[in-house]
Amino acid sequence: MNRLRQPTTAAMIRDILERARLLVRHAARPTRALEDAWPAAGDLDVERTLEIAGPDLAALRPTDLRVSRREPREADVVVVLDMSLSMTGEKVAIVALATAILRMRLEHVAVVAFDTRAHRVVRVGEAVPLRELVRRVLEVPARGYTNIEAGLAAGLDELGRARRRERVALLFTDGCANIGADPVPTAARFPRLHVVHLGDYNPAGARNCKAMAVAGRGKLFRAHSYPDLPNVVRAAVCELFRG
Repeated sequence: MNRLRQPTTAAMIRDILERARLLVRHAARPTRALEDAWPAAGDLDVERTLEIAGPDLAALRPTDLRVSRREPREADVVVVLDMSLSMTGEKVAIVALATAILRMRLEHVAVVAFDTRAHRVVRVGEAVPLRELVRRVLEVPARGYTNIEAGLAAGLDELGRARRRERVALLFTDGCANIGADPVPTAARFPRLHVVHLGDYNPAGARNCKAMAVAGRGKLFRAHSYPDLPNVVRAAVCELFRG
């Protein structure tokens, strides 16, 4: 059985990576603007230099010269995936595609999946090739109930191992937990938690997603269907990591 499955999985991974590359082909890697003093690398920032120097240009000193440059945005990101029993093969493939997009744009991405309990798919700081990351997401079994709090607790634990100054989590879920504790208090413990409300609209799930995003000082995004998810994630990266 495994011999038959391996070529199928390999083909699916290849298709997912090809589609992910198409979706991000025109998207630049997130960067941040930095200001520094001459002679550091960068372009002369005339406006900022004049602001510092004041009206008396004769008194302008070399140390007053300001330069600006853009550097890659460094962040540790943990994505928390709802992989409970309702996840079909197609949905899992779309979630894997969305996770691949995150990794292509942000590089330092860990993955936690949850059903009745949490599963650490990729640990913070673990050097995993993109192809292997996609394979691991695809091979998470879709089973059990929906314990959002368990997924968030594992994601928070992973984020606690992060070494970069910017630490962010993204939760993909319909918000409809049917087992476990209230996830909102755990959401409040994150330095930053953004929520992608995914799938068919459910009032209770919508309220839960909004409450988690508010508690986590993050933003709420809406993917009305699973096929919408990759484009929503691509837009979310641009919105959350620009500047």
